[in-house]
Amino acid sequence: MTISLIYLYLHYKNIIMKTTFGPQKIMFPCPATLVVTGTMEDANIVTIAWVSLLTSLPPSLGISVGQRGFSGEAIKKNRNFTVNIATVDIMKEADFCGITSGKDLDKFKESGLTKMPSKHIESPIIKECPLNLECKLVDWQIVGRTNHFIGEILETHIDTDKLKDVNKYGSIDIEVFNPLIYIGGVREYRKVGEKVGDPYSIGNQLKK
Repeated sequence: MTISLIYLYLHYKNIIMKTTFGPQKIMFPCPATLVVTGTMEDANIVTIAWVSLLTSLPPSLGISVGQRGFSGEAIKKNRNFTVNIATVDIMKEADFCGITSGKDLDKFKESGLTKMPSKHIESPIIKECPLNLECKLVDWQIVGRTNHFIGEILETHIDTDKLKDVNKYGSIDIEVFNPLIYIGGVREYRKVGEKVGDPYSIGNQLKK
């Protein structure tokens, strides 16, 4: 039986086909973040999509940074960094910071992005990013060929005009925020679509 006939048969029987590729680095969606380490006088930016929240108490996150670049060593040296969530409006600048090296140029100067002082650490935040997280490095390990950094979140900055309620950090208006999304493996930038449900709630409809 030819592949086309097998496909038609499976389609007729409503059987889903799967194609295997072995172990691959594909995961999505991922936030496009700009990680900054250094000082107001001398800071570097690296674009990182491999970032995730790790714990609630204390709030912490993890980022993965390659060993060959400049940024991993800078984070180890400075022991702090900021994670700044990029928007669709600064897609070109975000991509630029991911395809250039801080060894060769000043990414803030070349990209036109603006440094702002953090509240608790030396590493600055980025004005053009509506959400900024100040992090203290608490641990790091090398897994494979990648540095994995764990940062305790010391402060959260959110643009006031992106909040529906200025007293609630979880009231971000995502449509106004317009975060830049990276599709890992496919290598595409996307933007967020419409809301489709409420977590911790919609699943109750299946309870008996």
